[in-house]
Amino acid sequence: MAPFWDNGAVRGARVRCPGCTRFNPPGARCPSCACGPVAPEHYGAARMLLHAGVDRFALTGRLEALEPGLARQLEAQYAGQWAGVLRIVEDARRCEPFLTLGGFVEEAEDRWAEVVPWSQPPVSRVAAADADDSLEALYQRSEDPGVRQLAALAAVNRGRPSRELYSAAQGALYVDGLARLEAALALTRWRVWFVAPAGRPQRELIARHARDVFANHPEHAARAAVAWVRATGKAPEVDLLLALREGLRAQDEDIAFECALVLEDELGLLAALSSDGEARAAQSLDDEGRAAHGSDDEARAAQGADDKSRGALNSDGEGNAAKDPDAEDRAALAARTLAALGAPALLAVLRETRSAVLAREVMRRWPAPASWEAVDALLTVSAGFDDGLIEPLSQWARQTPFASLPPEVRERWRQWADARLGTLPAARVLRLLEWVREGDEAPDDASATAFQRAAGQALSRASSSERAELLHSRALVDFLVHGDVEELALVHTWARDAACAAPLLELLVSLPGRLRRERPVPGRCARLLMAAWERPARSTILAPLNKAVRSWSGISGREELIDAVWLRFQRHPVERTELLAAFEPWRQELWERQLAAQPDAIAIFETWWRVDSQKRLPDLVSFLVENAPVEALPARLPFVWAAAEARVDTWPRSTSHAVFLAAAPLAGALRSGHDALVPDAERFLAWFPGFEARVLAASSPEAESSYQRDLLEDLHVEVRLMREALERRAEEAEALRQAELRRRVEESRRRDQERQLELARLEVEAAAHEAVRARAEQEAHQARLADALARLGPRPAQLRRFDASPQVELLPIDVEVIFPGATMASVLDYSRTLKALSGNGDWLELLAANGLSMTSWSTEARAWGEAMVRRPELGLRFSQLFHAPWS
Repeated sequence: MAPFWDNGAVRGARVRCPGCTRFNPPGARCPSCACGPVAPEHYGAARMLLHAGVDRFALTGRLEALEPGLARQLEAQYAGQWAGVLRIVEDARRCEPFLTLGGFVEEAEDRWAEVVPWSQPPVSRVAAADADDSLEALYQRSEDPGVRQLAALAAVNRGRPSRELYSAAQGALYVDGLARLEAALALTRWRVWFVAPAGRPQRELIARHARDVFANHPEHAARAAVAWVRATGKAPEVDLLLALREGLRAQDEDIAFECALVLEDELGLLAALSSDGEARAAQSLDDEGRAAHGSDDEARAAQGADDKSRGALNSDGEGNAAKDPDAEDRAALAARTLAALGAPALLAVLRETRSAVLAREVMRRWPAPASWEAVDALLTVSAGFDDGLIEPLSQWARQTPFASLPPEVRERWRQWADARLGTLPAARVLRLLEWVREGDEAPDDASATAFQRAAGQALSRASSSERAELLHSRALVDFLVHGDVEELALVHTWARDAACAAPLLELLVSLPGRLRRERPVPGRCARLLMAAWERPARSTILAPLNKAVRSWSGISGREELIDAVWLRFQRHPVERTELLAAFEPWRQELWERQLAAQPDAIAIFETWWRVDSQKRLPDLVSFLVENAPVEALPARLPFVWAAAEARVDTWPRSTSHAVFLAAAPLAGALRSGHDALVPDAERFLAWFPGFEARVLAASSPEAESSYQRDLLEDLHVEVRLMREALERRAEEAEALRQAELRRRVEESRRRDQERQLELARLEVEAAAHEAVRARAEQEAHQARLADALARLGPRPAQLRRFDASPQVELLPIDVEVIFPGATMASVLDYSRTLKALSGNGDWLELLAANGLSMTSWSTEARAWGEAMVRRPELGLRFSQLFHAPWS
C-alpha cells in the first residue's frame, strides 16, 4: 500500500474528503458533501471507487468490504497518477519564492486533487535531471497551464521577462484563483509597467484584482494600492492613500520606491537616487556617453537608461542578460521621475554630482518652460564636460522659443555664450544661434549679439571641410543675414577657399529666395555677395560664381542681387568685363537696366561692345541698327565699322556676322529708295575689300566654333545688292528721262484724238436730228391716210356669231353647263365653236365674233380636253355632234 503522504490526503491535522476534496477533521463526516470518513491510507482507493461509479454515501461500506489486494491495487493506481501531480506541485513550489502572494503550492495541489483520477496530470516536455532550472526553462518544459502562468509571473516579478512570458502573465489576469491577483501586482511593478504598460481592458482587470488583494491580503496593501493607481491613472482613494504612505516607511526598498513613484514623493525618490547603485549607474552611463562622443548619434548615449529598461523584455526569465542591479535601475527611474516633476532638489544633486546622466534626464523631462535655476544648473554642469553634452543641451533648449524666455534666463544664456560657446564646434554653435533667431519676434539684444559673436569665433576656426558642411546648414543663413563687418570679412575669406567656394557662392546667390520664405533683410544679400566679389584674388571666384548664378538664375528675389551688380557695373568701369562674364545668366536684366538708364543707342553700343562677351557683338550691332530709323543709319554705321576694325583680327567670324547685320539694313534701305544713304553705301563698298582680306587672313578661335563659316558669301550678296541698287538708281534716272519724253508724245497724241472724237460726236448728233425729222414726216403721212379712210365710212360688219345647230335630237347632256361663266359652257357650245372654226375663214375674226380671244380660246379648249378625259361621255357626245349635219 502506498504511504498516505504520497496521495495528498493529509494537510496538517486535517484529512481530505474523497468526495469533495476538502479538508476536514479526521474521523468526521464531511459537512459539505456528507461523505463518510475515510482513513488517509485508503484515500486513493476511495477516489478510484468514486471514479468507478460508487456512490459517495456508500463509499465507507464499500471500502470496508473491499478485498485487501484490490485495495492495494487501487491505491497503487492512484499513487501513480498522484506522482505526476507531485511534479507539478514541485514546479509550483520552485516558482513561489519569486511571487508576492502565497498559497500557490496548496492551490495547485487542490486543483489537481479535484480532477484526479478523472484527468491525467501532464508530463513535462523535458524530464532530464540536468535540465535548465531557470524560470523560462520551467515555462518552456511544463505542460501544466498553472505552472506556466506561475513561471511567467515569477519572471515578471524579477523584472526582465521575455515577450512570451510577459504575454503569458497578461493572460493570467483572466483565470481564476490567486494567479490573477498575482498578475495584477506583477504587471504593475515599476520594472515592467514603465517599459510595457498594459492596455485598457487589462487595466480594468488589474484595478478590480488590486481591490481584491487590498481587501483580502492586508499584508500587501501597499502593493495593491500601487497597482490600482497605475491601472486607473486616478488619484488614490483615502484607504489606498493611507496604505501608500505607510508603504513609504516599509523596510523593503522595492515597496518604498514603488510608493514613492506613485505618490511622487521627492524624499523617497531622492533616497533611491542617492544610493550607491545610482552612482554606479551614473558612472556607467557617463562612460557610454563619452564613448559615443564624436559620432553622429549622441542621442543614443543620452537614452542609455531607457535602453536598459526596454532591453529587459528581451532577456531571459532570470535576468541573465541584464548586468545592472536593481539599485541602478531604481536610481535611473528616480532621476527621470524627479526630472519630470521639476523637483528643485534634483538640481542640487546635479550641481553636487555633475553627472551627465542627470543632466540629460533633466533636459529630456524637465517641465517647460524651464526656470532660471534649471537653466543655470544645466549650463554650470555643461562647463565641466566636453562638447558631447552640447547636442542634447541644444535640443532641450529648442523646446522653448528663445524670445519667450524671461529676461533673466536670456541673460544667463548670454553669460554662458560669452564664456563657453565660442570654443565649441561651429555646427553646434550655429544650431543654438538658429534657436535664438527663430520666430518673428526674435530678440535683437545683447543675448542675441553674444550668440552671433560666438558663432563668428567658432566659424573663424573651422577647417575647410567643416566649412563645406556648414554651408548646407540653414543656421548659417541666420548667421549671415544678421551679421555685420566681421561676417562680410568671413564671406570674403571663405570665398577664396577652394573647398567651400562653390557651395558658399551658391548659398549667396540663392539667399534672396530663402529669405523670402523667412524674414527678409533688405540689402543684406547684396552686401554679402559684393563682399565675396571684392578684391583681391577675384579671378578665383569667377568660374564658381558663374556656375552658381547659372544654377540659380531664376531664383525669386534675385532683383536685389541684380541691382547690386548693376550698381557695381556703373561705378566701376574697369570691372565691367568680369561682371558680365560672372553674371552672364543675368545679362538680360542688366541690359534692361542699361536701356532704362541710357536712352542713347550709340552710347550704349560704345559702352557694351568693349566689355561684353566677344560673341555678342552681332547682338549689339542688331540692337544698334536693326530697328533704327533710316535717317539714323548714317550716324550709327561708322561706329559699327570702327568696332569691326578693332576686333576682326581676333574674332573674324562673329565680326563678319556683325558687319553683315549692319550691311543688310543699309542695303535694304538703299534698295527702298533712300538716296541719303548713297554716300554710306559707296564708303562701305570702298571699305569692304580690305575688311574681307583681314577676315580671310585671321584664324578663328575655339570660342567661335558655333560659326560654320565667316559669312563673307552673305556679305558679297549685300555688296552685290548695293551695287545693283546704285546701278539701278542710275538706270532709273535714265528711265525717268525717257519716260518724260514719252509722256510728252502721248500728251500730243491724246489731244489729237480728243479733237477727232469731238468731230465724230457732232456728226452723230446731226444724223440723229435728221432721223427724228424723217420719222415725224412719216407719222404725219400716216395720220393723213387715216383721215381719208375715216371719211370713206365704216367697214361692213361680218358674221358676228355662228348660230347653226346640229341636225340631231338634242339631249340633256348637250346643254349641261360644264364650265359656268365660260363662253363655251356646254358641249353644244364647244361643238358649235369648233364646227365654225373648221370651215374657211379668218380664225381671229371668228373667235372675236364669238367673244373669244386666242388666250381665252386656248384656256377653255385645254379645260374641255381635261373634262373629256375625266368624263368620257362628254367626249363621245362631242364626236356625235361634231360629225352630225348642221343647219
